Amino acid sequence: MTSADYVGRFAPSPTGHLHFGSLLAAMASYCDARSQGGSWLVRIDDIDPPRAMPCATTLIPRSLIRYGFQWDGEIVFQSARTQLYQQHLLSLCKKNVLFLCHCTRKELIGHANYPGTCRQHRVEKIPEPNGQSALRVLINANVAFDDLIQGPQSFIVGAHFGDTVVVRRDDLFSYALCCAVDDADGISHVIRGSDLLPTTGVQVRLMQLLGLNIPTYAHIPVALNADQQKLSKQTLADPIDEMPVLPTLLRAWQFLGQTELNVHSVESFWQAAIAAWRLSRVPNCQSQEQ
Repeated sequence: MTSADYVGRFAPSPTGHLHFGSLLAAMASYCDARSQGGSWLVRIDDIDPPRAMPCATTLIPRSLIRYGFQWDGEIVFQSARTQLYQQHLLSLCKKNVLFLCHCTRKELIGHANYPGTCRQHRVEKIPEPNGQSALRVLINANVAFDDLIQGPQSFIVGAHFGDTVVVRRDDLFSYALCCAVDDADGISHVIRGSDLLPTTGVQVRLMQLLGLNIPTYAHIPVALNADQQKLSKQTLADPIDEMPVLPTLLRAWQFLGQTELNVHSVESFWQAAIAAWRLSRVPNCQSQEQ
């Protein structure tokens, strides 16, 4: 692979500050791209306004700059790409794989995955939003792919996922559809947390249905807190902006299984890290305590 062929990305949602788990995903994707002379892009997945935190779209880039990240090109915002998502939604409609789902959350309690209740409500055109129905895509095939860290992955319809929402009841495009479209649009490598492995199975199937290019995936272990909970905004993970930069970078580097670095500044950290990075050293477990 030449440097021009490698395009990585970091795609946080603006639902809060970046935390240590966010830093791990950013560092792994950044080092892998830069170590191969590739590009590294930043995308803000702001397709869900009700969950967005005010000012997060400003705070996230500021945090990345503080930690020494340098991205290529302008930051991409999913909210500016709705026309593209609509085009791909129409493509799915033409393939006769979309159906209206009237099921409420209460009706789906007890089902690990969507049981296919409304599959008979296929649509031949995109319906007008009514606040009562979601639009789902028929997932009727198993998915397998090779993960560069976690190894071969296989997801079975029904056991691991069901028919996926592509347009929500509130007329917002789903994360599954938007991320599948965006990651197939020029991204060669997606490196992110292993908690998203099942989501990857769904997104790969959407890419297959849409005839899109499927990137190479690598899923790093997610960081756990002392209570064995995944670090997240929901578990009140501390913002990295409240942490000392260089020690936190070194802690993330160690978490990712890399060789010890003897550095004394953020700039020297990244110079040494990019030269020393080896994806093969990242632990192939799905989680570990920070």
